Amino acid sequence: MRRLWLVLACAALVFAPVSAAAERAVDRGIVVRVAPPRLAVRELDGSRKGFVVKRATVVTLNGRPVALVRLRRGDVAIVEHRGRFVIAVRAVRP
Repeated sequence: MRRLWLVLACAALVFAPVSAAAERAVDRGIVVRVAPPRLAVRELDGSRKGFVVKRATVVTLNGRPVALVRLRRGDVAIVEHRGRFVIAVRAVRP
């Protein structure tokens, strides 16, 4: 019975999705496009990154929870993510 559990555990690790293995990262920049469920940010080095925002993602604007659609081009954003899937977006409107 122990061997069966060991084999199943190893199989789960081998066949786990790549996104589950991605580490948590943080990107900072200016919002260039909001088209729910997608968000595009121009980073400080000039590169652009796109993200997919899920319903469970916490989006805040000036410290208050808001819907993603409330963010606008030009807002300053800090995006916490795993791969392309966003965990949290903290935005400030200058």
